[in-house]
Amino acid sequence: MSKRKIFFRADADAAIGYGHFIRTLALADILKKDFDCTFFTQLPTPFQLKAADKVCPIVSLPSDNRKFDKFLDYVTGEEIVVLDNYFYTSEYQKRIKDKGCKLVHIDDVHDRHFYVDMIINHGNATPDMYDVEPFTKFCLGPSYALLRSPFLSPVPCLSKTDGKWVICFGGSDPQNLTEKAVKALSIRDDVNQITAIVGDLYMNKEALLDYEKVTVLSSLTADEMAAQYSSARYVLCSASSVCYEALACGCEVLAGFYIDNQVDFYDGLCENNLITPLGDLRKTDFRECFVKPKSSINKIDIHNARLNLLYAFKSIDLRVVNYIDMSLGESRKVWEVRNLPEIRKCMTQPDPFSFESHLKFVESLKNNKTKLYYSIFKEDELVGSYDFVDIKDGDSAEHGLYINPIFHNKGYGKTIEYLMDGYIRKRGVHRLFAEVLKSNTSSYQYHLKVGYKIYKEDEKYYYFERYI
Repeated sequence: MSKRKIFFRADADAAIGYGHFIRTLALADILKKDFDCTFFTQLPTPFQLKAADKVCPIVSLPSDNRKFDKFLDYVTGEEIVVLDNYFYTSEYQKRIKDKGCKLVHIDDVHDRHFYVDMIINHGNATPDMYDVEPFTKFCLGPSYALLRSPFLSPVPCLSKTDGKWVICFGGSDPQNLTEKAVKALSIRDDVNQITAIVGDLYMNKEALLDYEKVTVLSSLTADEMAAQYSSARYVLCSASSVCYEALACGCEVLAGFYIDNQVDFYDGLCENNLITPLGDLRKTDFRECFVKPKSSINKIDIHNARLNLLYAFKSIDLRVVNYIDMSLGESRKVWEVRNLPEIRKCMTQPDPFSFESHLKFVESLKNNKTKLYYSIFKEDELVGSYDFVDIKDGDSAEHGLYINPIFHNKGYGKTIEYLMDGYIRKRGVHRLFAEVLKSNTSSYQYHLKVGYKIYKEDEKYYYFERYI
């Protein structure tokens, strides 16, 4: 079976910087095994071509406004399109949606209406910040960190070098913050080694070489960046993905912002006590800000971001509907599938029941705080049903699931598990239970595959549990 196509669209140059390109390419790297990925960018530099070489094909677009229509010429309507840059207007998004594509926007400014199926913002954002369509899904916060492979699955850290600092202010660093920081750090006795990581668009490399403690590195690969962070005690950077990369490698991070679109991300880092905050770097006196960095900073587990993002994209064609919100037609489809003999035989209640009984059951859910039932549709076809019962807020719930037989063996089980974990976490639930008939071999194998463990059994049932 051919893989679903994803077109990634992000640009880089001296004015834009490399951040959009790097984080979007990181997403492509996460998804490349399960999707057919192609990257579109304006006049790629040698660095971009090298970075994309092991990830996916890269297609060059013009660097002027022709790039917008030129990209649309490649779009057929069958693809998932991922946009990352601030110049994609609401009207341009709608043109892509009107072709029939699923549309994802990586965004951290939330300053327009979004005609998108999904928004990714791994910074400090909440859904109410966005003006979106009713169907828009959200992937927000560090659980969806757009990090490259060496940081999502880090190798054991090298020995940390006492007194080593890494400075990284982006590919172009138009404010020349790198040199200002180098100058301030180089006169400190407790700083033995400074690694300044710059991009091929940085214009002040020669000046950095005048400082004895400084090593200047340019246009590093993700593996090379990870090696530098893993050997450093401290990283000084702007509020961007670099912070997450450094934290993933066990560094203490000092960070601030120098452009407006970094402020939300910076605020989130501060609220979660992840960094030593430096505020507005354009106003910072680097000679005074290097007090001893925090040593008790809360770290975050971002290493599940790969799976979270993968299943978010796998679920992009799925629509989840609470039973109590179903239309009459949707409710009938659920009833019809639930009454199929191959479904009934695996249930605790195996007898057929009327549509009227089904509607009464749905009505009873409206005032029941201990049960949640959801139907999952792909377009208008029912994929399956997922329920939580005996819900104990802040603790546990029991789950049930069935898949429409026409969708069996197509990989929807794991995707639905991912989706529904997000729904029940809103109730503070962190532990799921399941009862599986011993005669139901497929359900037994499924629960083991998606991470459940047997904690007891009797003559009739296996009893499973999973922590989420």
